[in-house]
Amino acid sequence: MEAKVLFEEIVQPNDMEKLFGSMEKVVVQNGGIIFNQDELAESCFYIQTGLVDTFSFDDDTQSETKLDSYESGDLLGAVDIVESTPHAMSAVANGTVALLKIKQEKLNRLMIQSPAVYQEFLKLAANTVNKRYRALQEVVKAQAVFGLESPVIDQMIARACKAQKSILAVPEAAIDQLISDIAEAVYDQAESLAKQTVEESGMGVYEHKLLKIKLGTLEVAESLIGKPGTETIQIEAPNVEVAAMPMGVVFGLIPITNPVETMVFKVLISIKSRNAIVVSNHRKGRNVGDRTLEIIHAVLKKHNVSTDLVQTPNLPANRKVTSAIMKHDGIAFILATGGPSMVKSAYQSGTPAIGVGKGNAPVWICKDANIENAVQCVVNSKAFDNGIVCGSENNLLVDQSIRHEFIDLAIQTGSAYLNEDEVQRLLITLFTPHGKLQEQWVGQTAEKICTAAQITRDYPIKVILAPVVAFDLHSPLLREKLIPVLSIMFTESDDQALTWAKQILSTEGEGHTAIIHSESRENVRAFSQAVSVSRVIVNTPGTLGCIGAANGLQLSWTLGCGTLGGSSTSDNVTYTHLQNTKRIALHSIA
Repeated sequence: MEAKVLFEEIVQPNDMEKLFGSMEKVVVQNGGIIFNQDELAESCFYIQTGLVDTFSFDDDTQSETKLDSYESGDLLGAVDIVESTPHAMSAVANGTVALLKIKQEKLNRLMIQSPAVYQEFLKLAANTVNKRYRALQEVVKAQAVFGLESPVIDQMIARACKAQKSILAVPEAAIDQLISDIAEAVYDQAESLAKQTVEESGMGVYEHKLLKIKLGTLEVAESLIGKPGTETIQIEAPNVEVAAMPMGVVFGLIPITNPVETMVFKVLISIKSRNAIVVSNHRKGRNVGDRTLEIIHAVLKKHNVSTDLVQTPNLPANRKVTSAIMKHDGIAFILATGGPSMVKSAYQSGTPAIGVGKGNAPVWICKDANIENAVQCVVNSKAFDNGIVCGSENNLLVDQSIRHEFIDLAIQTGSAYLNEDEVQRLLITLFTPHGKLQEQWVGQTAEKICTAAQITRDYPIKVILAPVVAFDLHSPLLREKLIPVLSIMFTESDDQALTWAKQILSTEGEGHTAIIHSESRENVRAFSQAVSVSRVIVNTPGTLGCIGAANGLQLSWTLGCGTLGGSSTSDNVTYTHLQNTKRIALHSIA
C-alpha cells in the first residue's frame, strides 16, 4: 500500500489522463466482465474507483475459483499486455467500477515516442505487482508456519500421553470419585466463574450461566458415575464379548458461548473414558478457562493424579496453535465445539474428529398445542442466556387459527412483536448488508438490541418476534440467530408448516434440532419425518431440551448433527464416543 501512495503523489488519475492522452473511460456495472481468462490481451485497465474480483476457471474440474480483488489505483492486465500473452484470469466488476482503458497500440507508441511517460506506466504496473507479491509472501509464510512442528506442543502432548497411561489401571470407583470431586469443586466456584464469564466474554446472563455450570458439572457427573468403564466386559451377541478401550489424548475446542461448562463436560467424559485431554479455550474466554483449569488441577493433585492429564497450551490462542495441535501425531481425537470454520478445520486436519453443525431450529406451534405452555417454552428458552445456545428456538411457524392468542400471550410474557418498520430497523441494526449477524450483538439482551433499533415498549422486553410476511429464504431472520430474536410466520395448513420447516433447514440448520408443540402423535410423527435433524424436541424448551436437560436425551454439551450438518455422529456426545471398541469372538465348541 505504501508504494501505491508514493506513486500517486507523483501521478494522480487526472495526470494519468494527460499522460495517456486519448485513454478511454469505461464504466462497468456490477457483475460485468472486464476481460475473460485465455482471451488475448489487447488492453489493460487502470481502476479509478470501485472493486474488481479476479477468477480462474479449471477445465478439469469445471469449476471457478476467486483469486483476488483489485482496488482503486491498481492496474489490471498490465503484465499480460506487456508480454503479449492471453489473460491468465477473468476480471469481473464487484459493484460499479470506473476504469481507464489503455490499448496496446497506444502503449507501443508511448514506448517509442514518450519513453518517460512509458516509464510511469511501468512504475504503476510494478506497484500493482508488488502489492500482490507482498500479499503472496504473507500467504506462503502462514502456510509454512502451519506446517511447522512446535517443541512446546510436542512436550505438552508427550506429557499428556504419559499421564493418560498412568490412569489405565486406576479402579473404576476411583475414576468415578475423581469425576465427582472435579464437578463439585468447579460448582463450588460457580458464582464467581459465571460472573467472570459474563464480564470477559461480554455476552449472556449471569443467572443463566450459573444454571449452565451446574448442569455441566454436577448433572454431567451424575450421568457418568456408575456407568460401565474400560474394566467392564459386556456380552454383545452369542459368543461375542465387548470391551472398551481409551483413545489416548483428546483435543477439545471450547466455545465462547459456554466456556466453563463445555470445558468441564469434555474433561469429565475424557477422564471417564480414561483419556487425557488438551483444551483450547476461546481467546475471549481464556482467563475464565485458565481459572477453571486451576480448580481441576487442584482436585487432580488431591487424588495423586498427574495434572498433565488435563492441559491447555501456554501459547497464544489463535488458529496457528490450534491447527498445530489438531495435526499432531500424538492427538488421537478432536472434539470440536465452535464456529463452522473451526469445525471444518478439525475434519480437514487428518485426525479423527466429532464436530458440531449450526443450529437454526424451526418451531411448529400446532393448532392443538397447549398455547400457554408453548409460549412459556419459546420465550423463556430464547431469552435464556440471551439466545446463545445453538439448539434454541429460531423460527416460529404458528398456525393461523391461533395467531392472535399466541401473539397476545407472547406479549404478556415479555415479547416485543414488531411491525414492518420495526423489522426493517432491526435488520439494519443487527445485520451487515450481506445478511451476516454482526458479532457485537451475539449474546446481547433484547432490551439493548431494541434500544439500538429504536424499538420501545412499556414493559421489559425478553425476546423479539420479527414477522416474516413474505416467505423469503434469503432473509437473515431465517438463519441461526444467537440472540433473543425469533422470526415468526403464520401457516395456513399443516402441509405448509411442514414445507416451510424443511425449507428453513435447507437454508441453514440441517442435522441439528427441530421443535414441535402439539398434543397429536400424528403431528409429531409427520413433523419428525419431514425435518432432516438429529433431534426433535416435543413440548419442551429447545435450549434445555437439545442438551438432554429436560427429557430423556443424553446430557451433553457437544451435539452431533450427522452428515447433514457436517458431523460424524448424530448423537448427543458422551464418554462412549471417546472409546475404541474391542470385540472378542469366541469359538463355539459343540
